[in-house]
Amino acid sequence: MRKTVASVLVVFMALFMFAGCRPKTIEAAIKPAELQKMVDEMKENSLFKSVYKDASIEVKENTVTYKYYYKQDYTPEQIAQVKEKLENSGLEKQIESLKDSFEKSCKIRADKISFQYYTASGELIANIEG
Repeated sequence: MRKTVASVLVVFMALFMFAGCRPKTIEAAIKPAELQKMVDEMKENSLFKSVYKDASIEVKENTVTYKYYYKQDYTPEQIAQVKEKLENSGLEKQIESLKDSFEKSCKIRADKISFQYYTASGELIANIEG
């Protein structure tokens, strides 16, 4: 009986020690090289190359922001049209799927995920978050 209790205590202590070592944020869990690999893979997509000039992924604590930069600048009217299309594109559904993916891979659920779209000169067109 004492050996069983001792075994349980050893297992409990080991679990407690490992739990303390696990990262508490997505920022701490994802290595910069992994993040860069995600960006590089995104940029290799032929559709991406035809529309965007650049992209990045920023992680702060448990907030993940995907930034996309179009190849061109737009007039204010065009910006309004692009913004409307982006806001009605269903990206909110993709946000929940990404939160599930982060939770599965990092064991941490993202508090917020944002998709930000910019003109070539850096003017914000739309920010879709959830």
